[in-house]
Amino acid sequence: KLDSQSEDASHGILGAPSKYDQEANKPTDKIQRRLAQNREAARKSRLRKKAYVQQLESSRLKLMQLEQELERARHQGMYIGGGLDSNHMGFSGSVNSGITTFE
Repeated sequence: KLDSQSEDASHGILGAPSKYDQEANKPTDKIQRRLAQNREAARKSRLRKKAYVQQLESSRLKLMQLEQELERARHQGMYIGGGLDSNHMGFSGSVNSGITTFE
């Protein structure tokens, strides 16, 4: 008789979902929602990082172009004017050391 009661009890648990079963699914739903939000946040973070890296690369290329233009202007000044005074040379030295920091 005890065996039949335990079988009936187990069938009751496996039957229609009870209020307890629905509440037990709520944490799972919360976990799934949180995981989805985390995935979306990670995706957005990757996109922001990609945009930032592209912006850095663009800035680096612009800096290289400016450095080349400055170097050309210096060479033209040396050929046309016969050279630069010591103040300009000191300034150009500090610019070059700063520029190499970016590379």
